[in-house]
Amino acid sequence: MTLTQDHIQDLYKFTRAHYVEHYDLQTELVDHLANGIEQQWEEHPSLGFEEAKQREFKKFGKAGFKKVIAARKKAMIRKYRGILWGYFMKWWTFPKIITTFSGVLIVFCLLRTLPEGDSKFISVAAVLLGLSILMYQRIFQLKSNLEGLCKKWLLQEMIYEKGVTIQFLLFPIYFVIIGNKAGFLENTFGQLVFTALLIVVLILFIISAYVIPSKAEELLAETYPEYKFQEKV
Repeated sequence: MTLTQDHIQDLYKFTRAHYVEHYDLQTELVDHLANGIEQQWEEHPSLGFEEAKQREFKKFGKAGFKKVIAARKKAMIRKYRGILWGYFMKWWTFPKIITTFSGVLIVFCLLRTLPEGDSKFISVAAVLLGLSILMYQRIFQLKSNLEGLCKKWLLQEMIYEKGVTIQFLLFPIYFVIIGNKAGFLENTFGQLVFTALLIVVLILFIISAYVIPSKAEELLAETYPEYKFQEKV
């Protein structure tokens, strides 16, 4: 005895009812449940579908699908970080590397020309605040790509929603706040460290907010073979 299409759709509905919102994870769980149910039917042919489904679900324990969801999300976070790191390493090639070092030089020279004291701190803090606002605007733009989708995929969410890590900008902000008390922005070493940190943050932001989203369809098709098929249907 095998599962019908109605049974499969019921299993998808069942996973959604248990707070599994991403289609790739739903499919993984449906396959697991379906195999378990069919195995039960081989041993107990008279067993009803609902009873077999509940028996199979009980095997996940009191937490239900929560452990599976958590493990899957961790794996996808690692995958996204690998993608981010890959593009970051590609950044340090010609001609981008020339542009990057030019940016470091320009920012460093600007820091050197700013007047010493609180005015320098205020100027740098204002620039960082402006960049933070731009980052938040980009986050909202990317989130809009997920609105109205019938099927959501974990990696897709990473790319369009969780990929832009606003925390990147917190590092130079913390440096400015703490460093201002120690006078770091008043000496060459502190200015070099801040400049390098800011440039790295900007590169990571550009990659996560623009480069990776522009490659979203390609990355999703590589990760989920069924995603490419879905797009053609």
